[in-house]
Amino acid sequence: MSTRGATKEAFLSTGINLFIEHGFDQVTINQICKEINVTKTAFYYYFKSKDELISEFFSVDNLITQDDLLEILSVSDYADQAMKVMGTYVKHIVRSGVELTKEFYRVHLRNEIIPLTKGKSTLLGSIIPILIQRAKDAGQVKNPASAEDLHDTMCCIANGVCLHWAIEGGNFDALEESRRRFENLLIVK
Repeated sequence: MSTRGATKEAFLSTGINLFIEHGFDQVTINQICKEINVTKTAFYYYFKSKDELISEFFSVDNLITQDDLLEILSVSDYADQAMKVMGTYVKHIVRSGVELTKEFYRVHLRNEIIPLTKGKSTLLGSIIPILIQRAKDAGQVKNPASAEDLHDTMCCIANGVCLHWAIEGGNFDALEESRRRFENLLIVK
């Protein structure tokens, strides 16, 4: 085994695939490293733990695809753009499946970290309040709260819907549910 050729993406992809196949608790760091033929030193170069690996997989800036971006840019309504950006998080959760989502929330509860926050350090976190403010200025959002407060509340809604979706075993359309709740919050209709 070596440390050469191991990328962060290789660890993410391999780790997530193993978690899906065997369950998070049944997969060891050694197994992940063996699968891509590298040492644990290579793993620890990128991640401190399996918890950090799963958090990275679900990080906001790592989830937007080119198709998502094209869909967001295809609409001219700022409120719709803001809701579509928030929807990318929900779509990523749904694509990941119920079991991986449950583990993601368990990791965050164990480490006392809020999964989706309005952090300005993220690309999406800095764009959404701007879109909301533009929507307010254009009369597309009727809620009088500040753009930052609305964004924070949208993050809470997205987390709540995704967690509820996982608890319910994926038995409802999480994207549609979050969209409906975003519309109610922003008062767009």
